[in-house]
Amino acid sequence: MSKKQITIPVFIPHSGCPHCCIFCNQWRVTGLSEKVTCDSVHKTIELYLSEAADTIGKVEIAFFGGSFTAIPHVEQIEYLKSVKPYIEKGVIESVRISTRPDYINRNILDVLKSYHVKTVELGVQSFSDRVLTASGRGHTSAHVIDAVSLLKEYGFRVGIQLMPGLPTDDYETSIQSAAEAVELFPDDVRIYPAVVLKDTEMEVLYNEKKFVPLTIEEAVDRCSIMYGMFIAKGINVIRMGLHPMDLSGGTVVAGPYHEALGFLIKSRYRRGILEKVVKDAAASNPGSGILSIILPDKMKEEYIGMKRENIFYLKDKYKLLKLNYTYGNIDEPQILD
Repeated sequence: MSKKQITIPVFIPHSGCPHCCIFCNQWRVTGLSEKVTCDSVHKTIELYLSEAADTIGKVEIAFFGGSFTAIPHVEQIEYLKSVKPYIEKGVIESVRISTRPDYINRNILDVLKSYHVKTVELGVQSFSDRVLTASGRGHTSAHVIDAVSLLKEYGFRVGIQLMPGLPTDDYETSIQSAAEAVELFPDDVRIYPAVVLKDTEMEVLYNEKKFVPLTIEEAVDRCSIMYGMFIAKGINVIRMGLHPMDLSGGTVVAGPYHEALGFLIKSRYRRGILEKVVKDAAASNPGSGILSIILPDKMKEEYIGMKRENIFYLKDKYKLLKLNYTYGNIDEPQILD
């Protein structure tokens, strides 16, 4: 049995955040409201290790949910020290944290480096200062650029989190944010289309009809373009959309939440690739009405789409009687002669 890399998540809800952004209700997103102790960190680690002991390869622990480097220095050290024994034993390889871009400096990075932190994810959300201001983020795009530069200087892996669909955001602004993120060449990217959570300022705006969130279709369309921009440059997109386990019951009021949003986005991106092949083939054989294609076996589900929606879409758009498909060990779709 092959060994797999796992990430053990430890949620520290709203810890360290100096601002309450209009989209955030962090204790609801994590399902937690009580302070996380070092003892609870140990219990979480032991639980994960015991449940998957025979299949675990590399292990990373990730402190999510708050702005890690903005919490009191003493607490940062306590959390990092709680992990250190596992690292020294070789049980855990590295630490990942999430934080704000305006809470990165040399003193902070010196500490993180000494406690085996390998990856720092920045809650960027947007590269538009207009969007950042409207969302109450309290930092600017300049903070992001400076933070990424310093993190790379220190040799950290860098993650960027983007949130298309925030108030004052639009299609062009989201795409421009992705373009600016690409220029910084992070190691990891997460794309979280903005959803309206209960008991947030964004819910108030939504109820007052001052904010309209993206529909699932709009989010899929927009994020598929962003996704394509990142993977074209070899940048790893590790998550798109909130994970169901990140939400406590009944917290999503409105917006593009779907348990399989990541798959829908990838499938829309693959549809664009497949459409170019089908379009050219249909133009070369007008009136035939039948096309046969070979799909890459390793990505066949994404090309076909949920409930074969991509096949039906292309068949209808190009007025085909049949769109047959099979699979092969190839990298791109091909027409079967």
